[in-house]
Amino acid sequence: MLDDKWLLSEGDIHVRVWMAGLVFDYAVASTAARGVVRDWQKRHWCTIEFLRDTAEGLRLLPRMPCERLFLGQ
Repeated sequence: MLDDKWLLSEGDIHVRVWMAGLVFDYAVASTAARGVVRDWQKRHWCTIEFLRDTAEGLRLLPRMPCERLFLGQ
């Protein structure tokens, strides 16, 4: 279970998604990250890690595909 205090209230965070033996690293808005977690709690479709990262490191990461779909949940 994710401790809500761990996620930033605003800005981007580093999310690592493990799916079918593949690893994907993305920069995601913290609001969308909460939406991903809510979706994941309904059905565990992957493994998710939230990594503490620097702002410089986040700039190198691609945005999560369909990130905006998780903003309104």
